[in-house]
Amino acid sequence: MKLLRKLFPRLMSRKYSMRTQLFGIAAFFICIGSFAIIIANSQLIPLIYTIRQSYYMQDLGKEIETLIFESDDFYNDMAILEESNNIEVEIYDHNKNLVYDSTVSRLIQGMEDTNDFDLFEKLRTRNLKVTSHRDLSSGACLQSLVDEKTNLQYMLYISPIGNKGSTLKVYSQLNYIENAANATTRYVSFVAIITFALIMVSLYLYLHHFTRPFVEMNKITRAMAKMDFSQKCPPYSNNEIGELGQSINTLSASLDAAMRDLKQKNEKLEADIEHERRVEKMRKEFVSNASHELKTPIAIIQGYAEGIKLGVKTNSPNNDEYCDVIIEETHKMNRLVCEMMELSKFESGAYPLKSREFDIRNFVAEVTDTYDILAEENGAEIIRNIPDTLTGYGDPDKLGMVLNNYVSNAIYYTKGEKKIVINATETSTGIKMSVFNTGDHIPEDEIPNIWLSFYRTDKAHSRAEGHFGIGLSIVKAIQELHHMPYSVENDEGGVEFAFYIKQVKKDITDGTEDKG
Repeated sequence: MKLLRKLFPRLMSRKYSMRTQLFGIAAFFICIGSFAIIIANSQLIPLIYTIRQSYYMQDLGKEIETLIFESDDFYNDMAILEESNNIEVEIYDHNKNLVYDSTVSRLIQGMEDTNDFDLFEKLRTRNLKVTSHRDLSSGACLQSLVDEKTNLQYMLYISPIGNKGSTLKVYSQLNYIENAANATTRYVSFVAIITFALIMVSLYLYLHHFTRPFVEMNKITRAMAKMDFSQKCPPYSNNEIGELGQSINTLSASLDAAMRDLKQKNEKLEADIEHERRVEKMRKEFVSNASHELKTPIAIIQGYAEGIKLGVKTNSPNNDEYCDVIIEETHKMNRLVCEMMELSKFESGAYPLKSREFDIRNFVAEVTDTYDILAEENGAEIIRNIPDTLTGYGDPDKLGMVLNNYVSNAIYYTKGEKKIVINATETSTGIKMSVFNTGDHIPEDEIPNIWLSFYRTDKAHSRAEGHFGIGLSIVKAIQELHHMPYSVENDEGGVEFAFYIKQVKKDITDGTEDKG
C-alpha cells in the first residue's frame, strides 16, 4: 500500500473512490504490459524468425544432401523443395566449380569443359556482401548477406557434402522473413490493443460489480455513525464479502439494541434524577413548612406563658384565658406532629396493612355519621348513595382516614347550595368512592400540587381553622400502599374527590370470591 501511494500519490488520495483507484492502477499495469508486449514483439519476432530460419536451413541442407545421393529424379525433387521453401541452391565440386544452380535448374555435365563453367559463372550476377558469419558444427556455417544492387538480404547456409570436398550453398531471402515478422507484429499489436480495450471494459464492469457491496456497506456504516440502524446489507455472495455484510448487520442490530437499552436507562436515570430533585425539593419545602407551622403555636405559647407569669405576679383575671389558649395551641401542635408521623410511616412503607373484607355501606356510615352535626352547623347537607351489595377489600381503618379527609375537606370548602354527595359505584378498576361538594373549582395549575405536604389552595384561610395541608398527602400514601388510584376533578358546580377500593365479587352459584 505504501508503494502504491508513492507510485500514485494523486490517485490514492481520499477524493477518489476505491473503484476509481483499483481501475486506475489496474489500467496502468495492463497498459504497461500491453506496450511491453508490442515492443517486445516488434523486436523479438524478427530475431526469433531468423533463429528459426537458421535451424530450418540446416535441416534443408541435410535433406538436399540426402536427395543428392538417394533421389531418382533429382531435378524434380529439388524444384519442389526450392519452390516450397523459397530457397536457392548452389552445389560446388571439390574444385569449387559450380555443378548445380537452381537459377538454371540443371546439373552441369562434363566437368572437364571449363568453358561451360565460365559461361555459368557469367550467368550469375550476384553482388553479395557478407554482413555476419557464424560457424556451425561439421565445418558448416551461416552467413548474412546483402545484395548491394537490389538491397535484398539473404541468409546463406554453407556445408560440405560427403567426403569428396563438394560444397552446398543454400540461399534464403530474409526480406520474406522480415515481412512476415512485420505482419505478425502488426497483427499481435492489433490483437493486443483490442484485448486491452476488452480487458478495460470487462475490468470496469467487474470492479463495478465487485465494489458495489463495499459502496453499500460504506453508506450503511455512515448511517450507523449517525445512529441510524434501520438500513441493512442485502445478502451478497457466500464469500468473505457476504460474511462482512452479515457481520455489519449483526453489529448494527447489536448497536441498535444497545442504544435502545442505553436510551431507556438514560431516560430512567433522568427520571430518577428528576425524582430525586423533586424529593429533595419536597423535603426542603416540608422542613420549611413544618418549621413555619410549628413556629406559630410555639410563639403563641411563649407569649401567653409570659403573660401568665406576669399575671401570677399581679393576680390577673386573664390567667385562665391564657391557659386555655396555650392548651389549644398545644393540641394543634400535637395533632400536626401526629399527622406528620403518620405520613412518614405511610410513605416509608413501615405501616403494615391489615387487609380484610368489609361492607362498603357500613364502612361509609361508620366514617361519615359523625359529620352530620358538623355539616348542619355549617349549613351543609350530606347525601349518601351507597348500594347494599358492595364488598370491599383492604385496610378499613386506613381507607377510613382517606374518606375522613375527603368529607372534612368537603364540609370545610363547600359553598353555594352546600351539598356533599358521597357515591360508591362499581368500575373495572374497583369500587369508586367519590365525595362531591358544591363550591369553587380548584385552579387547574394547582391540581398536581394539592397532594403535596403543607400545600393549601386557600391561602386566605387561617391556620387557626386546623388545616395544615397534610391530609391529602396521607390520602396519597394510603392509596399507594393499597396500589389503588386516587383523583380529583372539577365537576359542574363543584369539585369531586375520588379513591378506589378493591372489590370482592361473590359468585352466588358456588360461593367463590374474586378480589379485583
